[in-house]
Amino acid sequence: MVCQGDMNLDRLCALLLECRLCVHIIAERIRKETFMTRSAYLRRQKQMGRRLFGVFPAQYPREIFWAMNTLPVEIWDPPLETANANAHLQPYICSVVRSGLELILQEKTRLLDGFLFPHTCDSIQNLASIVNDYLGLEIPCTFFYHPKAPFGKGSRDYYLSQLKILTGELEKLFGPIDPDEFKRRVDQGLDMQKRLADAYELRRMGELAVSNTSFYRNVRLAEYLHPDDFVSGFETFLAVSKGKNSKGPAIILSGILPHPEILRLLDQQGVRVVDDDLLNCNRRMPLNLGRAQDPYEILVENYFAMPPCPTRGSPIQERLDFMMDKVHKTDVQGVIFCGIKFCEPEWFDVPQMVAAAKDAGLKTLLLDLEVNQPLSGQLSTRVEAFVEMIS
Repeated sequence: MVCQGDMNLDRLCALLLECRLCVHIIAERIRKETFMTRSAYLRRQKQMGRRLFGVFPAQYPREIFWAMNTLPVEIWDPPLETANANAHLQPYICSVVRSGLELILQEKTRLLDGFLFPHTCDSIQNLASIVNDYLGLEIPCTFFYHPKAPFGKGSRDYYLSQLKILTGELEKLFGPIDPDEFKRRVDQGLDMQKRLADAYELRRMGELAVSNTSFYRNVRLAEYLHPDDFVSGFETFLAVSKGKNSKGPAIILSGILPHPEILRLLDQQGVRVVDDDLLNCNRRMPLNLGRAQDPYEILVENYFAMPPCPTRGSPIQERLDFMMDKVHKTDVQGVIFCGIKFCEPEWFDVPQMVAAAKDAGLKTLLLDLEVNQPLSGQLSTRVEAFVEMIS
């Protein structure tokens, strides 16, 4: 931009704001054109010669898949009407598992070359048995058993052995892993985690001028984008989004997933989500990144540096301390607990977490949700009433 000598400061500021708006519009247009739908993106990955692996929640070593030219595609909340899964599952199984099974039964996973089932909870294990033993699928199912707290002396050795067992299972399917490529992808995983941590810090400090909806939409792209695409796209997202966020009530989200319609309603009400304790977001981000030289050891360090989580058997006191640390770092006025109905590991901790938040002078809201649940008038009213309290 060339500035004329007689251009005043107000005019210059107006032009800068106009340019910033244009960059946002262009970046959003590129995002929509490049990643119009998940299925279109995945079909393109197949055309590029990459394999696709469906991965159920929540923790797993995605870098091993990347190193073997395989893209892990996480299955959390596919937008489907449940029609067939109910015949295979008890009525008290969570909707994450139910919708994942529905995705398979409706044959919408035909692009995939396999499935991975981490040992997250009893419901995921039950799903693994149904898919592997009874559905007669022609693609392989693999399993990943990570250790649960309290972590004893042998926990690190056990986790390292599970990483190598998983690598061995994938090598039987796709051939030997390239050590140099493995190291490169592990380093790329560290870079991704650092960029995500930077975005969380900018948002916490009020220096990321994006809506709640936009923030989580971009963070959740890591669930299925190839790391090359995610890193470049997220770098653009951060570059065009830096700026002072509008003032408004600040809250923390806790639970499993950021519900899109809840986020939109919070945006409409002018509420800032400044941090979260969500299983598929912040709870999978290591608090300290691994510094070892060996790529396996880096993955081990990252796993044991993850925030406390009931799916890893973390003690409730560690979760309370983690949440209160977030509270003390921000100007937060309340916490919304976005639980998934029938998610036993999560709901066991909620009563004590609610009590701790109230003791700290925070307002709380408990939402017992299903994935893809429409935002009813009753839910909207409850959220709006909560916003009034914290305002």
